[in-house]
This record gives sequence, structure tokens and C-alpha cells, in this order.
Amino acid sequence: MALSRHHTAGSAPMSVLEIIQQAEDFDFDPTRDLRSWLRAARMLLTEAALCEQDGNLQMAYLYLYRHAELVVGKLPLHPQIKDPKFKADFASARKIVAKSLMKLEQWKPRITMEHQRYVKAVERRNAERQRVRDERRDDQHERISSGDLHRLSLVGDEEAYQDLRETLNAADHRQLAVDLARQELRRRDVNRQSTRQAGISPHTVASRRQGMVLATPDDEDQGGSRGQVAGSRYDERLPRRDDRRPTELRQDFTYGTPVSQSYQYPSVPHKELRMSWDRSPAQPSRYTDYSAAPPLPAKGSFNEQLPPRPAKAGRPEVPAAATQRSAAQVTFKPNAYTEGGIPLRTVFLPPTLRTTFLNLAHSNTLRNLETCGILCGTLISNALFISHLIIPGQTSTSDTCDTTEEGDNALFDYCDSNDLLVCGWVHTHPSQSCFLSSRDLHTSSGYQIMLPEAIAIVCAPRSNPDWGIFRLTDPPGLPAVLGCHQRGLFHPHDESNLYTDALRPGHVVEGPGLKFETVDMRTM
Repeated sequence: MALSRHHTAGSAPMSVLEIIQQAEDFDFDPTRDLRSWLRAARMLLTEAALCEQDGNLQMAYLYLYRHAELVVGKLPLHPQIKDPKFKADFASARKIVAKSLMKLEQWKPRITMEHQRYVKAVERRNAERQRVRDERRDDQHERISSGDLHRLSLVGDEEAYQDLRETLNAADHRQLAVDLARQELRRRDVNRQSTRQAGISPHTVASRRQGMVLATPDDEDQGGSRGQVAGSRYDERLPRRDDRRPTELRQDFTYGTPVSQSYQYPSVPHKELRMSWDRSPAQPSRYTDYSAAPPLPAKGSFNEQLPPRPAKAGRPEVPAAATQRSAAQVTFKPNAYTEGGIPLRTVFLPPTLRTTFLNLAHSNTLRNLETCGILCGTLISNALFISHLIIPGQTSTSDTCDTTEEGDNALFDYCDSNDLLVCGWVHTHPSQSCFLSSRDLHTSSGYQIMLPEAIAIVCAPRSNPDWGIFRLTDPPGLPAVLGCHQRGLFHPHDESNLYTDALRPGHVVEGPGLKFETVDMRTM
């Protein structure tokens, strides 16, 4: 099960023990690079924070508990855990778990109360159904039709779900989704500006929201012993779905010589504990708002064609379609599933992002060099909205594109400070056709193991078709690629049907008018 697996929209409120059972159900591959798992742990914290913002406490609880299970129960089993270069990051992750326990304890009563309300509502509904059946059987009152009984069932369901949101199909309500996203992103932007004016950096806000404890030199020296305390507290204070007490939750940690590792991409950098992102908050917003998708880029031509800028006069501050609803009142149900039947949240993609990226890649494309960008976004109403196109520092050849270590550091710190989820990547094939190479498959697997909805966009301007949006099949694609340890640039895979179109049909929906920000870190 993917690390970021989630539930369908509108699912019944669960008990704490049911949430824990779901949280513990994920696949852990110890052969995968430890840096990837440490990065995945940070992604879980971001998902938890976004779910909390979205008012979905049971999913926030699930992701925060899963983070604790990963860090305390799984990572100590990783063969690279004794490598000194991971000592600081792992110690920091353990401290975050200790802090997260407080938040989990705070959420438990609210989750329990909501579940109990739901159970009682269902009991009342069932009692009413039984009463109607008894009246029909005894013929004590006027005969009630099956339709009346069904109506009573619906009334009971509405009572049981009275606190849940209106559930909509994302593809059928894409304009509403875009309007709600713009409204919600505007609200969040106002909140960010308020915190900046108060002298609080985005990095500090993100750290507080995620319950992160910044390490001091003394903490690093005592990381092993304090981590041990965190592990024992985790094991004692949280309920579990059975009586098992895995020894790995309480084991002591020592750090020895580095362990050799096989190639795994994308790599996750060694993050400095006190890294801050001071440049981004001072920059003016670079959101670009377009109202219609552009034509597909012509072969060999990368000039962006922008629609005319609308006049400011008369433009409503809040889209009219969203004035009757807010993001807190709506949830979008998944309209696509993996090959294994797992629901995929809808990903809303700005239609103009592709053209913007091609313009940024233009100079490299003329020299037959690949360019890559990272697709980042946020969670709103159980749907993912791509809001940022980030071009990290990178090195390129005609067939490859790799982010530098400095580029990785800047990218992930920016995402952490702005509560962004990595939703996939986009890259060019300057002279090749539109497909995912074996190396591309390995890159995409790294993103999909963190976020099942992660996508790969390929832009091949000299080919026909000249672009595509893909995801690895699951199964067979994702497990097959994760289990492959070949290093060759173009190596074969025995399995077929490794990836599929994510747009038609799929979980990706283009949202005309959806804003996105371009952050070119190559020029920073």
C-alpha cells in the first residue's frame, strides 16, 4: 500500500482504532534509499497539516500516526540507519514524533465524539426503519409503501451525515473547483501575509504547524537517548489495533560505517536542521492567471501565447460560483482508481502550465538538452490543485536531467516552508518521442510512493503527440519498478503495461483559470 494512501470522500467517521489500523497498513521497502524515506516522512507531515486545515481530522490523524509508525517502527530497520550522514535528519524526525503525540492526544476526543455521534445516528435510523416495518407487518396504521421506507432511510442518512460536506464529482464541477481553489488560496495568502507582517517566517509557521522541534547542538549530542524516550512514549500512549509491542519501537540506535547503496532516483538531500528560506517571502507573488487552455505548442516553437489581460474594473474579488459555497462545505470524490482498486484524488492542472514550462526550457531545447521541473500543489476539499511550477538547480544532457544537491535542498525547503506537496514532475524530450524511459519510470516511482496521485508530464516538441501526462500502473508498474535495481540509462523491464495515461481517462483534470506560480531556482 502506498505511503500516502487515503480514503474515499464521504466515508463514514471512523473510530481511533480503525484509523490506526489504516495508518499501519502501508508498504515499507528497506532497499529503497533512506533519504527517500526521510523525505516521505516530511510529506506525511505536510499532508497531515493540510488535512487539518481542510477540517478532515481523521485523515490528519491517520497521516500523523503513519509518520510516527514510519519513523519509530520502520526506519530503524533500514540498512542505512547507521550511516552518520543520516544521523541528524533521523534524530530530528524522532523529535517530531515526540511532539506529534501531543497533537494526536488532542484530536482523539474530537474524533471519538464524531464517531459516536455517527453510530448513534445510524442506530436511530435503523430503529426508525424497524418501527416502520413493524407498523407495516401489524397493519396498525395506514399502509406505508416501500418508497416511504426508502425516504425514511434517506432522512436517517442525512441525519447521520449532517456534519459532512456536499460530495461532488470533480470532472463535472471543474469550474466550481477552480473557483473554490482560488478563493481558498487567496484566504491562505492573506494569512501568510499577516504572519510575515508579524515577523514570523514561513519556515517557522510550517514548523509549528507540523509540530516540528528544531534541534540544538545539545539535542544532537543527546539524539539517541531522547529518541529512545520518544519511541517508548509512542508505544505507551497511543492505542494500537492489537496487543503487539514491536521491539523495534524501543530499540536503541547506534551509528556506524556507511552502508553501500544502489542507485535510487529521485534522491532526497541531506537537509540542514536550521535551513531557512529567506528569499521567497520577500519576493512578490508571481501567480499567472489564465482563463483558457492554450493551443498545443507547435513543433520547434516555444513562444508562449498569453491571452489578453482582463480589465481589473468590474472583476469580482471572489468568483461568483464560489460565493454560495466555501471549500469547507464541499468535498470532491475520486473519479479514478488504480489498477488495484485504490481511489485516486483528482489532480487539477493549470492548462497553461505546459506552455510556460516550454518557454522556460526553450534555451536548453535549442541545444538538445533536457529540462525538468517539479509540480507542487496543495489539498483543497479532497482534491489536489497544482499551484507551483518549480525549476530547481539541475544538470542536463540530451537524455537526462538531474537536480543538483543544492537544488534539492532549496526545493524541499521551499516546499516545507510553504506547505506544498510534491505532485509529480515535468520534463522535456528535446529530440525523442513522448514516452517514459526506463530512467523516467524510476523517477516517477519515487514520487508515486510518496503520493499515489503523482504524475509525470512529458513535453516532446518535435514529436507527435508532443505531450502526455502519465502515471505508473499499480500494479504492475509501480511495484515492478520499485523492485528493479538496474542502473543503466535505458535498461529493459520484463513487465509490460508499466504506465498509463493519467488524463484521458484518469484522475487529472485541466482547470481553466487555475492560478500557478513559477519559481525558477536556477536564477536564484
